[in-house]
Amino acid sequence: MSDPHVLAAQQWVNATYRGVAGYVPCATDGRTGWATVLSLTQGLQHELGISPTVQNFGPGTFAAVVDRGGIRPSERNANLVRIINYGLWCKGYYGASSADQWTSVTTDSMNDLIRDAGLGSAADVSNIPTRLLALIIKALMRMDQFRLVPGGSSEIQQFQRHLNLTYVHGEEITTMDLSPCDGVYSRDVQQAVMKALQFEIGIPRSEIGGYFGSNTKSALKDQPTLGEGSEGDLVHLFTALCTFNSPVILDNKPVSTAIRREYTDKTAEFIRVFQRFSQLSVTGRSDYDTWAQLLVSTGNEYRETTACDEAEPLTFVRAKALRDAGFQVVGRYLDEHLSSDDPYYLGKALTHTELSDIIRGGLRVYPIFQWNGTESWNFTYDKGFEQGEVAEERAREFGFNRGTCIYFAVDFDATQADIDDHVIPYFRGVRAALGRTNRYTYGVYGSRNVCSNVSNRVGATWSFVSGLSWGFSGNLGFPLPANWSFNQIRQGTFSYGSGSYGEAWDLDRNVWRRNSDPGTARLNVTESPAQDFIDYVERLRDAAVEFDDGRGYDVDELVCHFYRQEIYNDLQFKLALGAVDQDWIDAAKAKGLTLDGRRFMTDPVTGTSITTEHLMAVVEACIKHPTRTDRVTLGDGGGWGGDVLTFYKDWRTNKSEYPNPLIFAQKYLGRRDTASSFDHQDWTCDVDGFNIMRRMREESLNVAEAIRAYYGSDVDRTTERVCQRRNTLFFNDRFGGSGSRAQTILRNMIMNENSDLMMKFGVWYRVGPLQLSREDFPENIEPAQLSNFMLSYVWELQERVDAEGGE
Repeated sequence: MSDPHVLAAQQWVNATYRGVAGYVPCATDGRTGWATVLSLTQGLQHELGISPTVQNFGPGTFAAVVDRGGIRPSERNANLVRIINYGLWCKGYYGASSADQWTSVTTDSMNDLIRDAGLGSAADVSNIPTRLLALIIKALMRMDQFRLVPGGSSEIQQFQRHLNLTYVHGEEITTMDLSPCDGVYSRDVQQAVMKALQFEIGIPRSEIGGYFGSNTKSALKDQPTLGEGSEGDLVHLFTALCTFNSPVILDNKPVSTAIRREYTDKTAEFIRVFQRFSQLSVTGRSDYDTWAQLLVSTGNEYRETTACDEAEPLTFVRAKALRDAGFQVVGRYLDEHLSSDDPYYLGKALTHTELSDIIRGGLRVYPIFQWNGTESWNFTYDKGFEQGEVAEERAREFGFNRGTCIYFAVDFDATQADIDDHVIPYFRGVRAALGRTNRYTYGVYGSRNVCSNVSNRVGATWSFVSGLSWGFSGNLGFPLPANWSFNQIRQGTFSYGSGSYGEAWDLDRNVWRRNSDPGTARLNVTESPAQDFIDYVERLRDAAVEFDDGRGYDVDELVCHFYRQEIYNDLQFKLALGAVDQDWIDAAKAKGLTLDGRRFMTDPVTGTSITTEHLMAVVEACIKHPTRTDRVTLGDGGGWGGDVLTFYKDWRTNKSEYPNPLIFAQKYLGRRDTASSFDHQDWTCDVDGFNIMRRMREESLNVAEAIRAYYGSDVDRTTERVCQRRNTLFFNDRFGGSGSRAQTILRNMIMNENSDLMMKFGVWYRVGPLQLSREDFPENIEPAQLSNFMLSYVWELQERVDAEGGE
């Protein structure tokens, strides 16, 4: 929205300084932004006698402001007063109505800014020390915010103000600017914390620069390890870093902590989870590895690594040397688009011989695809589609198995604007290309912010984090993505042997996360990744037939009972599906059939884990209460519909932070990188459970046969598995392939209309809106909001259907 005061600032600064050396005019659109405040900065420089002017409030400008004594209420230079007033308007504070006058409004707003920066107890604009005033003026000429922004945390804001009061004012660390006080962890805040930490661990003031260098590392290693009972300034900084890296998503549970000066049992609990998530030694204490992991994207770059990636081709001898040195998996490039006579040709493309040598040498492989990828213009939808096609073709030629994750590289410091305008469209192109067959899934290589955005918004399966690019803006102020599989932490040379019996080459060392992307150890495998689950269900059904022995049990239901014997056997499920037959469970156990090690299966499509307990509970609900009409039944409520109701409840619980359900859904619906009541596993289980039931009914299959048909073997490496079109099947069979019909059925589900009795008086009451206050009942919220909530599910489903169709 255009602001008349900002427009006046833009018009005035352009008219006044257009002819000044170096001046860059800003747009006159009434919208605040960097261009406007940088133009005001150049105006300030001109008034201070700096020439040529530049678009940066650097040391020279700062020194000139200090030498002048700052800009105070007694200022006589009308242009400097205008710059202050216009800067206030651009920052969201009131300026004087007559911009050339320093009025009480100007004074009050400057004092508001001083207070918002956490310095109100130290001074006001009339008596503030000159250096602090210069920092306030510098902040005025930037887009840093000092009031809580949407999505910001008041706890973080309070800590940001503490940094300013304690270290900028109190300790007068001259290399430290004012930290933003917007409640958001960012690059600037990360730098402020680093400088505060350097001060606390004894780095000389003249060397405090916010860089995690050798002196800082050495001093940090010499610090006493913090643990339960520790307290003081270091604990305060440590717990702040913990909060900045919160929540940690582990086993689909978000774990957070609080900023405090005491190291409590809650702090230790969080650290243990953080250490597990980051693949560090689990101690619950502040050892050096944990400090480093909290501070920088590499963490301790010299910690143990079992993965690597490289442009250099490998031979059998090289692969074996890597394996003998403890490496287990290597990333290699599927292709190179440059010809061998090009000066930039690297010869990095994998060959059939090399791939065979790597596997014979005892290493696994994860494929990487990169054509250029070092500039934003390399990323468009069309290029993503083209490169997705080439990547699939090459992966097929090499014999990579279905479900293999191919990592597409974003090898530059992509800003949020780059991500929005270039990277996301590129990955949508990749998704569309791979979605035509759904043979392979895709991952992303890039900064933490790139990986999180692509995973959350386009559905990348795994994130390969370019952690060694610690200076990238996308690695500063962003936590490690929840779906990280590899973290690239050190670049260097690997060597073995000596003289003519050895060699050396360049590679990058990566941390390989346990239970993530397994890489490829065998090629041209026709067996399904879900084969263990398929075989186990067949064993269970055979045992159930023997247990039944003609007594009239529904054998398929007994198989489902086995999987819901623990967490899906409470009163709610007993009423809906019947109690689990304990005699059958005991009989199965006597045959060695238990849930131990059987609670998860590998999804043949994405290579990620699916919980078998949830899946089979949905299958049973769909078997007992099938439907394809607009009427909702317990078959819906036991699967996708029940999760929609829970998701509605979660949205209304978080309505103050997410008033728009579309934004809430974008972050939480069907995602694998956030803790959600309706995450990726839930989505997959709901869809697959319904689809398996449809195979049973349409093809007269028992549950074991239907599961084999759905997830089964890739006999000739060309036939699609049924599950590869899971969302399309579900959309067509349950909603008739119609978005409008899906909305009708969703409305019936959410409003508890046109539903069977078990649905009406069971699931809806148990997990639905009636657990909310009456104002949050679906019939009492704005119709547009309810419509948007329903659309959020339909659009997510349709986007997945489109992806499976190569769109």
